[in-house]
Amino acid sequence: MSEVFPVVECSIETLDRTLYASREVGELVDTGDYILSTALHYAFGFALGKYVNIGNKPSYLDETSEIYKKFYITPAKPASTEEYLKQFLGVQVYSLENRKSLSSLGGHSTTAWNARPHQYAVKNWKATDEGYPYKGINLPKYGRERVLDQQNFFTAYILPYEIDAESIASKIPKYVRLGKKRSKARVRTNVIEGAINEGEFISNHPFGIYDYESLPLGNLTSVRLQPTPLILQGRYKGQFVRIPMDKGTETILPYKLEFLKVKR
Repeated sequence: MSEVFPVVECSIETLDRTLYASREVGELVDTGDYILSTALHYAFGFALGKYVNIGNKPSYLDETSEIYKKFYITPAKPASTEEYLKQFLGVQVYSLENRKSLSSLGGHSTTAWNARPHQYAVKNWKATDEGYPYKGINLPKYGRERVLDQQNFFTAYILPYEIDAESIASKIPKYVRLGKKRSKARVRTNVIEGAINEGEFISNHPFGIYDYESLPLGNLTSVRLQPTPLILQGRYKGQFVRIPMDKGTETILPYKLEFLKVKR
């Protein structure tokens, strides 16, 4: 027996080079292939952070304390070029040959950066110079950034518990800011009629590892990201949400996911 459960689908297109540190290895700052729920809560305007965060300590629990039981925002995962053309350009690709000839969109690009203070003239100190002001301080002077390029396309879902799906969709702005440099992204929303079922299921859309209390039975695939790891796939038993997609496919998610539930 299934229960009707409307879900908000959010299609996100990056319009700028988007940087956030999923991984920092040596002098490389790497932006991953997913946009975490931690970012989407603030980008969509459902949580407000501090403009100046002294000590650089996140306050996710406090800043989402009044909303985490009302709805759940999944992380966003990459979608295909075919889906991008359909959602944002209104182009439907029917044949296999046309699908093979599609040019690749989005992806990552790597650039070098040089950290210098905001001064008109800067003395080029050597570490051995007498009076060197940064002695004993490990400050990066250069490195590489691997960031998301323009025209990356992501899909996230919002599972409404105490608020109507249409009401949630109406509050999400069409343009948002993402990442450390507040890069612009475009968002389109669509309310889809999903369903709640119960039994054994395999989830196929990412969710935060701290957002669900049940233990997986198997088929587990996860990825370690900062600040929260993600579960990309897992076999569970219990209530789950089925969200219909094109060509008879479905997105499967556990029901009653709650943002950082295990941490509260």
